[in-house]
Amino acid sequence: MPVDTDGLLSQSIDVRRARRRSVELSLEAGRLVARVPSRMARRDFEPLLEELRGQLLDRLSRQRVFDDDALLRRAHEVQRRHLRDQVLGSFEVRFSRRQRKRWGSCTRRPGGGRIRISARLIGHPNWVLDHILLHELSHLIHPNHGPEFQKLVQRSPDHERGQGYLEALESVDLLDPLVD
Repeated sequence: MPVDTDGLLSQSIDVRRARRRSVELSLEAGRLVARVPSRMARRDFEPLLEELRGQLLDRLSRQRVFDDDALLRRAHEVQRRHLRDQVLGSFEVRFSRRQRKRWGSCTRRPGGGRIRISARLIGHPNWVLDHILLHELSHLIHPNHGPEFQKLVQRSPDHERGQGYLEALESVDLLDPLVD
C-alpha cells in the first residue's frame, strides 16, 4: 500500500493537455502534474490517474522519506552503517516545521538526545537526509565541530556530495542559509 506522502494521496492533480499519446503523472515542485492527450475525455483518463498516483507514491515511498517514522528508521540505518562503533544512547528524530535557518538540530540529554530535521527537506533524496542525520547523530557524541566530530561525519562516502547538494539549495534560495 502506498504511503501518504505528506498529503499527496488527497492532493488534487493539475491536468495539462498536450499533443501526446499516453497519460503521464509526475511530481513537480511538490505538486502532482498529469500530462494527458489533448483529445482524451476526462472520463477516460481519470481512472488511469488514480492508478498512476498509486504507482508514483509506491515508487516515491521506497526512494524518499516523507514522515517521522521513516525518518527514525533512516536514522537508525545511518547509525548502523556509519556509527556502529560509537555509543549514542537512545534518541528521537522528527521533522520540524519550525526550523527555517537550519537543516537540522541536536539537543543532547543524558543517555541520548533529540534530533530535529527541517521539514523543508521532506522528500529530498535519502542520501541528503543521511548526510544531515549523520551530522546530527555525530553531535550526540561530540557537541562541537572539532576534528573528532569531522572524522565521524566524513565516514560517509556521500559527505562531499551532501555538502554540495545543500550548498546548491542555499544558493538558489530554496532554503534559508544553514546556521549550525
